[in-house]
Parts: sequence; C-alpha cells; structure tokens
Amino acid sequence: MSQAPPGVTQTVNRVVERTIEKVAPAASAGQAAAVVTTKETVVVKEDDLVVGAIDKNSKSLVNIFAVIGAGDSKQESFVGNGLVVSANGTIAADAAALAPQTDGSGNPIPQTLEAVFPDGAKIPVAEIASPPAAAGGAAANIALLQPTTATTTVFTSANLSADPLKLGQAIVAIGGHIIAVATGIVSSFGGSSAGINQQASTTPNQTGNISLIRTDISTAGKTPGSILVNLSGDVVGFHGSENADGNFLPVSAISYALDKIASSTANPTGTKPQ
Repeated sequence: MSQAPPGVTQTVNRVVERTIEKVAPAASAGQAAAVVTTKETVVVKEDDLVVGAIDKNSKSLVNIFAVIGAGDSKQESFVGNGLVVSANGTIAADAAALAPQTDGSGNPIPQTLEAVFPDGAKIPVAEIASPPAAAGGAAANIALLQPTTATTTVFTSANLSADPLKLGQAIVAIGGHIIAVATGIVSSFGGSSAGINQQASTTPNQTGNISLIRTDISTAGKTPGSILVNLSGDVVGFHGSENADGNFLPVSAISYALDKIASSTANPTGTKPQ
C-alpha cells in the first residue's frame, strides 16, 4: 500500500436500503486509481422510506371515472384507481369496478371511461379489446386501459416488483378518490393461482406461488385499484373490488395480463366492450 497512488474507492452500505459504490479519480495524470474500500453505516429512518415510496408512485396512480351522457346531462362517477404500467399510457384497473350500470330492465347503460392524473389532466381511455379474463386466475380481475386521444401528458410507469414477499414485511397502501396512505405489514398469503408466479418467502428456505396478499391494513386498502408498495417504492400488490379490505392481488397478476395482451390486437373503441 505504500506504493499505491492516492485514488480511493468508497463503498457505502446504507442500512435496509442499498449499497452505493463511488470511485474517486486519480490524483494526477498517469496514475491509476488504487482500490481502497471503506465502509460507512448510514441510518435510514423508516419514515423517510415510506415518504420516498409514496413519492415514487405519486405520478403513476390515477383516478378512473365512468362517464354517462354528454353536455348538460353528463354524469361522472368515480369507480376506482388505476396504475400506469407502461410508457405509452397503459393503465391497469379493477375489471369489476368498470362494469357499466344497468337500467330498470337490467340492460347495460353505455358509458365511456376517463382517467384523471395527479396533475389534473383528464384523458379518455378504453379497455383493450382482448379481455385478460381469458388468462384465468387472478389476472382475470385485471382490466387494461389505453388512452383514446392524443395527449401531451408524459406517462410515468410504475415499477412492478418481482422480489419474493415475506411475512412481516413492511408495506404501504396507497389509494382512494382523494389519495390516502396507510402503513402495515404482510400478515399472510393466499394459495396458488393459474398463471400467477409471484412468490412468497415465508421462511428463509421456503417459497411458493401466491394468489392473495393479506395485510393488517383496512383503510387505504379498500378502494378498487389501490396499490401496495414495499419500502423501495416498488408495487407488490393491487386491490380488487372482490377482495376484502386490506387484501391485495399479487402484482404478478398485472404482469401476466400484460403478457397475454401483448400477443393480441389492441382495439380501443372509446366505450367499454360489452
């Protein structure tokens, strides 16, 4: 080391978050940087991680409205949240929440759908023609929407986590007409489901496919389309209207629906397919 040039590589281990590596430049021309590793413990407060996770998803969560009629007779009804899952504006939403209302004879009332973004932009959307229901399993509860008009809105796609979940893992639920949040833990898991491959790590040496994530959250986790995120800000769950409050579908259901749709022809029509 007495002959080593003064260049230094620093490795910073941030508790419960990540390891960051930085390489300092050589002190002078012609000298190669030496590798000298130092470690520094940085205490990260859980509150900061929660705030960061919420901020990371703030531009990806939208409100979905069903619109009936036009002009002075136009009526808008909030039906749930939606999650932007691609850079071209594809939105994942709860399929059951988008079902049209019926008239006195039981016939569906024609409706259009509108996504309202956090910046106030209102964009007409329509369900992609090939229904994810054909996929079966939990993916049948996911509807995928696309904008039907040109827009200057820049879409921010959420990051869908592929990491196994663990019992007791800290999570954050985000959702509601007026966005609310709640923190809690993963309390238990449901069984396996066709086409769903998200895993749960219940012990260090045990993994298995899951179809439902149960949490101890009942407040922000009750709106159809509300999401569950980990402390890294990655989406791990999605609430369906058929789920009890605080229970979420694994986010792999969205990934599976996207994969099934990718092989079919998208055909937005401006109205919900009947």
